[in-house]
Amino acid sequence: MNYNSILLHGSFFEEEYQKKIDKLNNLEIKTVYVFDHSVNPEIKKLPVYKIMDALSKLNKYERNFQIGSMVLNIRKREINELMENYINPLIEIKNFTLGIGIGDDKYEIQKNIYDNNIEEVIKKIIDNKSFQVNNVNLVIGGSSQKLNALALKYGLGTNQWEGEITNLIKKIEVHSKVKSKELNVSYCTKNLSFDGKTISQENFEIIYVLSEKKSFNKQIDEIEKQCLN
Repeated sequence: MNYNSILLHGSFFEEEYQKKIDKLNNLEIKTVYVFDHSVNPEIKKLPVYKIMDALSKLNKYERNFQIGSMVLNIRKREINELMENYINPLIEIKNFTLGIGIGDDKYEIQKNIYDNNIEEVIKKIIDNKSFQVNNVNLVIGGSSQKLNALALKYGLGTNQWEGEITNLIKKIEVHSKVKSKELNVSYCTKNLSFDGKTISQENFEIIYVLSEKKSFNKQIDEIEKQCLN
């Protein structure tokens, strides 16, 4: 079987978010993710949550799912701000999935970026004792060979944001050969009817990306009907 997860749209917390969390609690999902919508909003005129505020609300709530962020661009903030205000607090959350990347021109406007080295950030994270103590799952987002090589080098997870299924299959095949750890490959998709049955390899994670263009309830109902039964 595959794991199914949800990535929240930017305005999720604007109204009756407790009822929305209750609806998520009734689903058979692994993780609920937040995204840095303030950097790359789907619809600019709509309000968006801040990552740390959103996770604080989710973490205080009685829930049946884990929480995570997918994917945090490490080059959008100065290194000290990134580590002190984002990375270090996030790895204090038990069983947290932390997705990090360096951005992609295809999906994100690359301006006002800092020259932060992702391998150095990876080392800072895994050297922090809270990383092991809290069983944090570190995932590298991106499609480049360099990023995939870093994930393999440090035994980390890898995430693909949309893109070709053939590339996903290749990534799964490569990472499934690493016998020392459980397969840790995830795929973000806006196709809410994608159930992963066309991929023979099991145990990868499908992350359904919710949109501002449809109601929350309709999207969850579609995912539940098409993919969770």
